[in-house]
Amino acid sequence: MKTLHYYFALISPFSYLGHEEFREIVDRDDVTVAFHPLQVGPLFAATGGVAPSKRSPQRQSMRLAELRRWSERKEIALNLQPAHFPVNEALAARCIMTLTQDGVMPWDFIHRAHRVVWAEDGNLSDPAQVEEILTAAGHDATAVMATAQTDAIGAAYDACTEVAIETGVFGAPTFLIEDELFWGQDRLDWVEAVLNA
Repeated sequence: MKTLHYYFALISPFSYLGHEEFREIVDRDDVTVAFHPLQVGPLFAATGGVAPSKRSPQRQSMRLAELRRWSERKEIALNLQPAHFPVNEALAARCIMTLTQDGVMPWDFIHRAHRVVWAEDGNLSDPAQVEEILTAAGHDATAVMATAQTDAIGAAYDACTEVAIETGVFGAPTFLIEDELFWGQDRLDWVEAVLNA
């Protein structure tokens, strides 16, 4: 069985736009997914990335145009200027680390967390909001959040970004399969081609 490493960020709109399509691809193929939530700030700092708010007006305008086009093409609700962005996603990301550590596939939690930021104007830095997402996704919110706030999970979360940088990742989403990196939700057809090869 092939292993596919999935590097993503809950505050990445492109991760959000590609998440469900990626899940459908995985459901069709015999593949194991390793989930790696990224910290965008340290990732950009190490790889030459620039936060959207610090990009030139031309780049900011094109980013918004591309997001609008992709959301329309995929028929996915997307608020181009969410109320809480940028937002500290650390607690939610650490919940993902906790779920995967326990052998739970966090597909639904990730999808719901993305929607909170990009479609519902929710605040992902609010512990009560994260608790609601966990409960809605069918998890024991109290237990998951308690583990998510431990030093061990914090260290594992930090390591996700550090290893990603060493691997060559510089943006989200990125997919690694058989030593090949694919960056962007618009490369999912290539990801599936490698899975089917």
